[in-house]
Amino acid sequence: MKIHYLVTSLETGGAEFAIPDIVRTLQNLGHEVSIIACEPRDMGAAVRLTEAGMTWRLLANKRRSLPVILGAYMIRVRADRPDVIWTSLSWGTRIGQWAGRLTGIPVVSFKHSASVRRYTYRMRGMSRLWIGDSQTVVRFLRDEMHIPPEQVMAWPFFQSNPHAPQATGWDGKSVLQLASVGRLHEVKNYAGLIDALALFLNSHPQFASRIRLTILGDGPERQALQDKIDQHGLSDVVSLPGFSPEVADFLTRQHVYIQTSRYEGMCIAVHEAMNAALPVIATPVGELRDAVKNGETGYVLEGELSQALASTLERIFANPAELQQFGQQARRYVLSTFSPERYTRSATLVLDRLNDKLHYQTSSQ
Repeated sequence: MKIHYLVTSLETGGAEFAIPDIVRTLQNLGHEVSIIACEPRDMGAAVRLTEAGMTWRLLANKRRSLPVILGAYMIRVRADRPDVIWTSLSWGTRIGQWAGRLTGIPVVSFKHSASVRRYTYRMRGMSRLWIGDSQTVVRFLRDEMHIPPEQVMAWPFFQSNPHAPQATGWDGKSVLQLASVGRLHEVKNYAGLIDALALFLNSHPQFASRIRLTILGDGPERQALQDKIDQHGLSDVVSLPGFSPEVADFLTRQHVYIQTSRYEGMCIAVHEAMNAALPVIATPVGELRDAVKNGETGYVLEGELSQALASTLERIFANPAELQQFGQQARRYVLSTFSPERYTRSATLVLDRLNDKLHYQTSSQ
């Protein structure tokens, strides 16, 4: 099949960072794939595409209205008509669905989180098949978006790497390095994390010199988060170094990974951290409910964030040996649950279902 992989943008984010593995897998299974982005935004994902030796096309060099982007994509479709339009993220899906309706090309759409925009819900019937990036999202597609079960499948976005470098365990004496990787966006609740850490250090000033939080990434909340750091006087504790493509190397220098998201799908960053043998502190949202088991692979932030974080940090400082134990258990979990073989098998099942649907459509015409 000739596939257009149509994504909203090439900004920093889990869905965008997953593109190289997705496209390579589709290509290895014998399909021709073109990567097309509606707009650039911060272009953080372009670094990974370049490293993977992949090319892409941009439909616009900045944010444009739907008619402008759709018109640009229709020109692309006329020049290079695909058999399938495979969409990712809300805006890419909206453009792809309209193009599919205008041309009769079937549309397959990825869904990456357990939330939905109004227009995505209204237009859900315009995609022939929906793919959830986790079982959590699959359930959301069926139960909340009311998409028939036969039109929903799962393809978990993460595949583990047994050769990935591992983090060094914390000795309980050096500075505890807390880390998070992600787009600086409200959904990640980094503002709440900074507030909670400030409250913890106000009541436990003895730990102010023994803990550091680094949030790797960029996004629309960057200045607001920096202002909050300055407001709390945490410039020596919390840092925002910006985007870096060297995530694997960054994770090996950390002791604990933390994710305080309001909602998630797969959350690739957490699984990459677990692959690096880091224990995880996380809110119980999306696929994190299955991945982060309290007292096994990390710590679950239940209830009010500041109280939950304070209890977790108190436990870590009292029992530093737990971190390495939980980190190794986290690594074993992702190696067994998200192997490359399972990843390819999920892709194969999706493509088989898609081929069946296309064959049925052709034979019924």
